[in-house]
Amino acid sequence: MANGFSKKMAELLEKMDDKVLAAKINAAIDMLKNENYDELAKKLRKVDKNEIMEKLNEIDDEKLKDLKLDKSELKQKLNSIDLDAVQKMLGENGPEIISKIKDIIK
Repeated sequence: MANGFSKKMAELLEKMDDKVLAAKINAAIDMLKNENYDELAKKLRKVDKNEIMEKLNEIDDEKLKDLKLDKSELKQKLNSIDLDAVQKMLGENGPEIISKIKDIIK
């Protein structure tokens, strides 16, 4: 019985993580669309860049569907954003992270 409960809790927490991730992705895109680079830069300085790469590596077409994120919509939103500026905000991991984002939306 405890195993069933643990499994349900794990599934629930995973779904919550997915919702949080989707909300963070959308919030970051909105900040960039509104050219709120300073606010995004502050947030990015606080985030472990390796953790960003780990999360990005988890994303595939199925994960995008689970997050209710449309790939073509993301691509359209990101095309209007200065990804070079974001890359600079990310520091030394910037090129790798931006490359992974581009791979996800192609």
